[in-house]
Amino acid sequence: MSQEALERLLGRLLTDDTFRKESEKSIAELCRETGYNLNADEQKAITYADIIRIDIVSKQLDKNIKRF
Repeated sequence: MSQEALERLLGRLLTDDTFRKESEKSIAELCRETGYNLNADEQKAITYADIIRIDIVSKQLDKNIKRF
């Protein structure tokens, strides 16, 4: 895993509501299905609480930079 892959994943979690909703089920499965190359420890490090915080921040972003 590279820092770049993690940054891309976090960026997509912030800007893609559908993707973020899917991540609530299983970040590991989502990474596998979408090609984000994070190892098991890195996937486990992104917790449900993190997704909730990302969701809160996402709601404050300008709608012009988000996917719906």
